[in-house]
Amino acid sequence: MWWFASPRIAFGEDALEFLESLEGKFFVVTDSNLVKSGVVEKAVKHLRGEIEIFDGVEPDPSFEIVEEAVAVARTFQPDYVVGIGGGSSLDVAKGVRIIYENPHLNPEEISPWTDVEEKGVKLILIPTASGSGSEASNAIVLTKKDEDRKIASVHPRIMADYAIVDPEMVKDLPERVAVFTGLDALSHAIDAYVSAWKNDFTDGICIQACKLLFTYLPRACKDRSDREAVERVHNAATLAGLAIGSSQAGLSHSLGHSIGGVLHIPHGFACGICLPYTTKYYSRFALEYYEELAYHLGIQAKKEEAVDELVKKIKTLLADLNVPDNLKGIFKEYGIGEEEFYDNLKRLVYNASTDNTVLTLADIPSEEDFEKLFIHAFEGKDVDF
Repeated sequence: MWWFASPRIAFGEDALEFLESLEGKFFVVTDSNLVKSGVVEKAVKHLRGEIEIFDGVEPDPSFEIVEEAVAVARTFQPDYVVGIGGGSSLDVAKGVRIIYENPHLNPEEISPWTDVEEKGVKLILIPTASGSGSEASNAIVLTKKDEDRKIASVHPRIMADYAIVDPEMVKDLPERVAVFTGLDALSHAIDAYVSAWKNDFTDGICIQACKLLFTYLPRACKDRSDREAVERVHNAATLAGLAIGSSQAGLSHSLGHSIGGVLHIPHGFACGICLPYTTKYYSRFALEYYEELAYHLGIQAKKEEAVDELVKKIKTLLADLNVPDNLKGIFKEYGIGEEEFYDNLKRLVYNASTDNTVLTLADIPSEEDFEKLFIHAFEGKDVDF
C-alpha cells in the first residue's frame, strides 16, 4: 500500500484572497529578507485574526531553527502555521507544525511509518519561488549542521492543508533565483518519473510538469513581466512537488543534497546540473521510463538514443538559462575551486550514498560509481560507465 496526497490548492491570480475565508491565530514562518522586501505583507494582509511572525529562517535550514520556531509557537498557541517563502521557509513551517503537535518527536527520526498525533493545527504554505514544490509535498529537508549534510524526512502529516500558488508572490523573483528554482522543479519531475516508487497517480503529473518547464522556464527567467510564463512555471513547480510527495525524489537529489550540505551552492543548481549525468547513469536501470518520458517531450528516438536525446535537451535548457553544464563551472561562480572539490570528494560520496533519496532507486550505486558520477559531473564528461 502507498498513498497519493494533496493539499487543497488555490492557484492563479488572486489566489491569496482565499486566506480571507479563514479566521484564527496565525503563526507565520518566513525569513527576514522577505519581510523587509514587503513580500510577506502581500499574504499577511489577507489574514483575519491575531498574527505572530517568526522570521528567523536561514538558507539550508537546520533542525535547531525548527526547535527555535516551535518554542515561539508554543507561547503563541496558533490555530494555523503559515509558511511563506522558498523551500527553506516552507520546510521549517512543516517541521514546526508536526513538532508542535508532537513535542517528543525527533525530527531526524520521522519516517512514513512514524506514529504521530494530529491536534487540529492547520498548515498553510505559500511559495515565493517556483521550484521546491514544498507546498505540495509531504517531505521536509533540514540540515544537520554538525555533519554538514541534509536529511529528508517523509510523513503524511507533513502535507499542508492548504497551498496558495499565486503568481503575485513570485513576479519579482530575481532572474538567477528563478533559474535555479526552476531547475529544482525539473529535477523533481524527472526523478519522480523514473523512481522505483513511481505510480499511476504521479506519472501524468511529472510529464505535464516537464512539458511546462521546458516550454516556459526560459521565458519566465528572461522576462518576469511575461505573466503567462511566470504563472505556468509556478504551477509546474507545484505539480512536481505533488509528484515527489508520492514517488519521491531520486539520484539527482542524492548528489544535490550532498553538494548543498558540503559546499553550500543553491540546491537547484546542484540538482539541475547533475541531472544530465544522473539521467545517463540511471538509464541502465530505468531505460523504459526515460524512453517514455522522452517520447512525451517530443523525442522520437528509441532506447539508449532516446536517453541521449533527453540528456541533450536538458543541456540545451541549461544553455538557454546561461547555466554551466558541469559542476566546475557553477562552483567557480561561488568561489569553489578544483582543489576544494577534490578535498571534499570522499565526504560528498559518503553523504550521497547515505541520503534518504537512495531508497527510491531501483539499484543503489556503489560508492565507486557515486565517486565517478561526481567527477564526471564536475569535469563535464559524458557518463560512459
